[in-house]
Amino acid sequence: MKIPILVVFLILFMACDFPKDPENSYQQAESGHLLVGITINPPFTQKTEDSLFGKEVSFIKEFAEENKLKVEFMEGSESELIKKIEKFKLHLIIGGFDKKTHWKKKVGLSAPYDQKHVIIVPKGENKLLQKLETFIFNQKPKR
Repeated sequence: MKIPILVVFLILFMACDFPKDPENSYQQAESGHLLVGITINPPFTQKTEDSLFGKEVSFIKEFAEENKLKVEFMEGSESELIKKIEKFKLHLIIGGFDKKTHWKKKVGLSAPYDQKHVIIVPKGENKLLQKLETFIFNQKPKR
């Protein structure tokens, strides 16, 4: 008796745990803080003596609020932040990066939130990226 191929694919699909989140990034963000690297690049990210602001800072704060996450920003140079995200010491990096960034060989990129600019994420699929891209998709008509 042959099992239809569709049934086999259905069973295999149901056995998948999508999205994979080998570093538990979303769970870490839920139980602690969403760790966001930030490099200053006006108008996307700006800084005064005691606060961070800008288009992407506001975007991340909105995302965190919607997902009931606390945000912790860590300022640094692009190269410092890339090293940290490669070691999974950060969840996201913001700073006006576009989808053609030269860092794309070392990191993952979100979908563009405004046709051009992206949020840097660790390489690979994870639940945090899925949540971020869902947020981006739902925000597009407003932006």
